[in-house]
Amino acid sequence: MRFWIALVLFVGGLVAGSIGVVNQLQNQPLDRISAIANLSEPTTYLYLPSSLLSSYQAQISVEALGPKVFVAEGRDGDILGWLGDSPYVELRLRVNALDERAELLEIRRGADGPLADPIGSDLWRSEIQGDGLARSIPNLDGETGLLIASNGIEGAPRTVKLTWDLSSQPVPIAPITYIGVSLIALGAAMGAVEAIIYWRKYRRRRVGPRPPRRRTPRRAVSQAGTARRGRRARMSSIAASFVSLSMLAGCVPDYQNPLLSPSSIPAPEVLTPAVTRLQAERILQEVLAVVATSDETLNRESLEARVSGPALQVRRFDYNLVRRFTETERFPQVIQSSPIQLFLPPATDTWPRSMVFVTGQENLQLIVLRQESPREKYNLYHYSNLLPGIRFPEVASEVAGANQLKPDNKFLKVSPEILVEAVGDLLNQGAESTWSLILDPKNDYIEDVSAVQRGFVETLTNANLTFNHQLSNFAPVLLTTVDGGALVALYMVDTYTIIPKQPGDAVAISGDEAVLLGSGGSATGIETRYGAMLVFHVPAAGSESRVSLLGATQQLLTAIALGQ
Repeated sequence: MRFWIALVLFVGGLVAGSIGVVNQLQNQPLDRISAIANLSEPTTYLYLPSSLLSSYQAQISVEALGPKVFVAEGRDGDILGWLGDSPYVELRLRVNALDERAELLEIRRGADGPLADPIGSDLWRSEIQGDGLARSIPNLDGETGLLIASNGIEGAPRTVKLTWDLSSQPVPIAPITYIGVSLIALGAAMGAVEAIIYWRKYRRRRVGPRPPRRRTPRRAVSQAGTARRGRRARMSSIAASFVSLSMLAGCVPDYQNPLLSPSSIPAPEVLTPAVTRLQAERILQEVLAVVATSDETLNRESLEARVSGPALQVRRFDYNLVRRFTETERFPQVIQSSPIQLFLPPATDTWPRSMVFVTGQENLQLIVLRQESPREKYNLYHYSNLLPGIRFPEVASEVAGANQLKPDNKFLKVSPEILVEAVGDLLNQGAESTWSLILDPKNDYIEDVSAVQRGFVETLTNANLTFNHQLSNFAPVLLTTVDGGALVALYMVDTYTIIPKQPGDAVAISGDEAVLLGSGGSATGIETRYGAMLVFHVPAAGSESRVSLLGATQQLLTAIALGQ
């Protein structure tokens, strides 16, 4: 009977193990999920939001098919800002639970806004182009989407395929598989033991006759009854084993198809930098390459391609002055593109936006690039030579970025207008100015320019002099610092007026002013204007620290004779 029990256990183990193996084969995980969009109607732009790209926790590849294919990767807000009111199609994911299939829905958005070529925009973190096919593997961070187009005028590719490569994670082995293996081992062991016992009995029969058994008729009936009860118990155990086995057959892992439960990466809860390091370095090199080319030919018009604001005005007047030096060589001020000592991107989703670089090795420069609107490029907006001996404030890391502030915010110690008033009074009054309590006057720029003004007063005793300092109409740039203050870059215009006191007297000038004027003096008076690009560190409101001037670049703009 023990042999039959072993056989039942072995066969039961085979059945249980087979159930587990079949379950393992049937529940093999998906290695990829694909979704294809074939646009029903043509469109110029296709937008794939980050929520679509990160629908499944796996690396995704995007393939676009068309005669000409352009794929750009950028932040969702930047892509939408670039698209504006232009007509476009947004793709969304829909899961067909009945057929277990991922589908892409078309959502038409926008109105009749203008079309434009997206190729080469400074908003894109990366871009690729192809003829017939372009494949992109975007970064999945909860905010990076894709813009697909051709050239912004012709139709975008009408076929887009998304493929998520799922990580290979085996399905857990069902408990019934382990039970089956255990039953097979137990049945095999019992069968082996029973075979050994049988073999030993067989050998004893071959060796000699067994001694006769002593019969006890009185107990025959009771022994027979005991044997029947034992057989019934063993059969009950076997039946119970099969019942348990049949119950265990249903205890297999319930495989969850990941296709049916997409889960997008949530968008960041705080504003992130508008540009990455690589993106910013590429933009800076492009901008300064245009400046270098214009410097070679002194072409003021070509500067407009990548220079604007105060930098454009200062550079144009610098060219004008350089042209007038015919006997000696003179060149525009060099703007250094490397090495980059500091990069401060803006953490914003609005425009205009500005980013700051500190470049150079020994003589450091602070450079501000500014983008006025989504479809415009970053331009050189401001550059200043950092003053020696300054203590540059601590700023946010490039992976966090700095918040942009409006000029009229109330969280800084002084506003840009007050800064100009303070600088002007320090230049005019020197150490006697009460603004020294607000702005630290101990820097090369204030000391040197103030000395020049005092020199005019001491030497031009036969003339009336006025020094006027005003904030220009160009918007200041304000980016927060770690201490709650801000870096403030502004453009100040200084106007010097010299008028003779007595008729017949004349005033004389020299240097660059005389070169622009075309003569060494005037009997009616002279007005000269200077442009100064200044950078300050302004502490937070309530701070006991003084404002510090970090950098300055001054350029002579005009020198004209009055009354002519």
